[in-house]
Amino acid sequence: MQTLYILPVITFLVFIIVFHTRTTVKTYVLLVLFLLPFMDVKIVKEAWGGFKVFDVLSVYSLFVLLKQYITITKPPKYFSYLFLVLGLLLSILFSGIASEFPQNTPLRIARILPIFVFGRFLIISCRNDAVFHDKVVMALKYSYVFALVFLLVQIAVGLNFTWYPELNQNTFDPGTGLIRYPGIFYDAQLHAQFLSIGCFLFLYIPVGAKKKVVALHYSIFLLAIIAINFTGSRMAFLGFGIGLLIILGMTGLRYLHYMIFLGAVGVLAINTFYSNSPLITRATKIDEDALFRQAIWEDALQMHKDHNILGIGEGNYQQYIMKHYRHQYLVLNDEVLYFDQPESGYLKILVELGLLGFSV
Repeated sequence: MQTLYILPVITFLVFIIVFHTRTTVKTYVLLVLFLLPFMDVKIVKEAWGGFKVFDVLSVYSLFVLLKQYITITKPPKYFSYLFLVLGLLLSILFSGIASEFPQNTPLRIARILPIFVFGRFLIISCRNDAVFHDKVVMALKYSYVFALVFLLVQIAVGLNFTWYPELNQNTFDPGTGLIRYPGIFYDAQLHAQFLSIGCFLFLYIPVGAKKKVVALHYSIFLLAIIAINFTGSRMAFLGFGIGLLIILGMTGLRYLHYMIFLGAVGVLAINTFYSNSPLITRATKIDEDALFRQAIWEDALQMHKDHNILGIGEGNYQQYIMKHYRHQYLVLNDEVLYFDQPESGYLKILVELGLLGFSV
């Protein structure tokens, strides 16, 4: 439990000390990216908004850098972003007010805002400095390597090695003994998404890099493929595969031999860990899970038909099904867990925000 309080405090102190040595937009962006493994740690209870380290640091930086945030340059080109953000916030407001659970609407909007603080500052920094993009990629690479090392230690010592006092129930199935490692996150699925997207950073290699640097990047990419396996997420692995095919299509045949080699080594490594592989173990139930998801998607589409314009309100999915679709639950560790999303990010947005929010 002490980690719940100590870790955010240490992160805040490091951020503030470094940030105020050079108080700029770029400093804020790079600090967030270098400290990315700590950004997801919650500092308040879910009932109070579930705000995280990232939210507090972003709001703090917004007040310090408010002038840079509100300064508008080249309005004809960039006003479209402003209109889209305002449109999204208004759709969240209207859907929340019209929902069966309007009391949560202010907190929902407050949780969304820090994302756009970071997004605007990132765009400003990259637009005004042509080489800043490479610094962003470098910071993300360091954070990704940290996440891989963290996962390695977690595999070695167990799930007690974590930032969080409680992990999502999907990390361990007592019936099968299956462990899905959450790494620096509290949830194995989030971890899988982070790993599958982030691994492509290591195919972005500086022009003219030495052979050792190139070999190091490809080695980390290979380790990332193995790491995704330990999360047990089939969709994240499928997304990784599709992403790899897209990259091959973009680069032609120049790197095909590297991809074949890495793919062969990755498959060999996964087969070696077959008996302990969450990914392959869960893949044996893919037909059963597909039928289960289909039923959830059909329910979600029916919810959308019932609330097609404004939706049921952002973040209200779990409360809504506990009232109207009580069959959407799982039993893990003798605890009934109601779904908080319909196993699809797109459907979740469509159901919660309706056509108005989904269009934005």
